[in-house]
Amino acid sequence: MEYLPPPSKSSAGTYWSTKTDDELLSTQLTTDDPESLEDLSEDQPPIEEALVEMAYNVSGRERGMVRCVFCKHPNHFNGVVMRYKSGTRRLVGRDCAGKHYGVTFDLLARDFDAARDRRDYVEQQRLVMARDRDILGMMAAMRADPSVAEFGEVRRRLREFVGEKLWPKLVRIADGDGRLVVERRVVNYAAMETGRGRQSVFALVGDSYLRGAELVRSGPTVAERLRDIEERLTGVVATLRRDGVSTGTLRQNIVMLADLLREVERERVRMRAVNTFFDGSNGGGLGKFASWLADNGKQGVSVLSLPYRLYDQGRSNGHLELCPSPHYRIPGADLIEVMRDTTVRPSKRRKATR
Repeated sequence: MEYLPPPSKSSAGTYWSTKTDDELLSTQLTTDDPESLEDLSEDQPPIEEALVEMAYNVSGRERGMVRCVFCKHPNHFNGVVMRYKSGTRRLVGRDCAGKHYGVTFDLLARDFDAARDRRDYVEQQRLVMARDRDILGMMAAMRADPSVAEFGEVRRRLREFVGEKLWPKLVRIADGDGRLVVERRVVNYAAMETGRGRQSVFALVGDSYLRGAELVRSGPTVAERLRDIEERLTGVVATLRRDGVSTGTLRQNIVMLADLLREVERERVRMRAVNTFFDGSNGGGLGKFASWLADNGKQGVSVLSLPYRLYDQGRSNGHLELCPSPHYRIPGADLIEVMRDTTVRPSKRRKATR
């Protein structure tokens, strides 16, 4: 094993940890073409102070693997650029560097990896800060959109249309597998043929699925969930606005931001359930739902078109119609776009733009 001098307070072991956030953001820490770097040598590395200057990953490139300075042949896709005190560089696979330099390399690599992680999170932090007013403003606009309130209103009116007696059964179906099963008591002719007399059994006569089940499922409304999301999003933005936030706190809040993005997307999916539920076309399920209501004792229900809507003519106080307004929409597309831009790791974004 070859040894590098142990890092001191002023040497490579703490080189990256002394850099400011601005310095890290202005420094190249990765490369996809390590062989093009200046001062690169394939000679045996000198025994002198060094640092891990960059990392590289050339997986998938046509040129193939990188030549390791110790192994003397191309045998790895991932590695590091070692920069020595004399100014020369060497390309080394991490495993080889660990074998040759031992604990000293672990210290150098840990110092570099921490700096690279912090650079990525600080870059994301600043992306959020550049759009923080947009994010919070778009979140508030989505929550205040009339269609959010209409989702809850359509659900309330659907409950009224179905009736309090049948509604709990429909909710159980929506919370479960969504199957609209209809069973009826029918004559058991097989039993009659064997001389056991007239008997009846329950038989499956209808089996379809509830389309747009998210409209019916139990739990908080879209408006309630968006209010909770907005409160947590405000807290995340407030944390990211602070100076001197630790890398761990940055990571935690960036992860929370990505989680909130997924939650906003889920609420948009829920809101689409209104359109899915009231699809009365041949491929839709509104007609099957009306048939299920009739099979469960609710007579006088039919489906009308232009627009598709449920119609109940069996009311003692007149008929009842139910459908969303023509202005119903799915808000939040702009918010999703901005949140996606700020939650993609910079390393992935850089790779996608090559």
